[in-house]
Amino acid sequence: MVQTVTTDNGSSNKFDRIVNDLAETGLSICDDFLPPLLVSSMAQEIRELWQLGEFRHAGVGKGTSLQLRPDIRNDRIHWLDTENPSSVQRPYLLELETLRNYINRSLFMGLFEFEGHFTLYPQGAFYGVHYDRFISSLERVVTCILYLNHGWQPEDGGALNIHSGAKPCILPLPMQVLPQGGRLVTFISDRFPHEVLPANRDRLSLTGWFRVRP
Repeated sequence: MVQTVTTDNGSSNKFDRIVNDLAETGLSICDDFLPPLLVSSMAQEIRELWQLGEFRHAGVGKGTSLQLRPDIRNDRIHWLDTENPSSVQRPYLLELETLRNYINRSLFMGLFEFEGHFTLYPQGAFYGVHYDRFISSLERVVTCILYLNHGWQPEDGGALNIHSGAKPCILPLPMQVLPQGGRLVTFISDRFPHEVLPANRDRLSLTGWFRVRP
């Protein structure tokens, strides 16, 4: 069964809600994680960086095995300098730091840092089925994807299609998650193979991972 998830964050504490979801199913979808004005500002920053030529083609693999494979993925990325974030990025990174502390206190994962990049999928771009945790490198533990798209509709495509992995899960998988602005998708990085379906308009996000020490 495929379903589009539009989870409403009814919890009084979004961080508790996310942690509870991760503990129960390994996946959390939190709408309105950031206020609309901040979402719009981050989207504007992406477009300005794009105009300045600060994005590059995303690759597949890591280190010496990194290669461009447009048949697998053809999005563009701009890595964040999390030690010196822009004034627009800083509020979101502070929210993620709060989330990291909540996860560590409740789930004892030992997360110690966040790495991430802006992602832009031009019209027609996609990313085939993959896991976020490299076989040769186990540092990435929790994936966080913040969507920055205004007024996204089902006909715009570009859904995150989440599949079932090797571990049993009570969720109705596969499921499609629309990249609506302000929505944060958080999941255990090695649990769910997933893909980005082709988009019919530019698709913007900030994708990143909480890491543990090597």
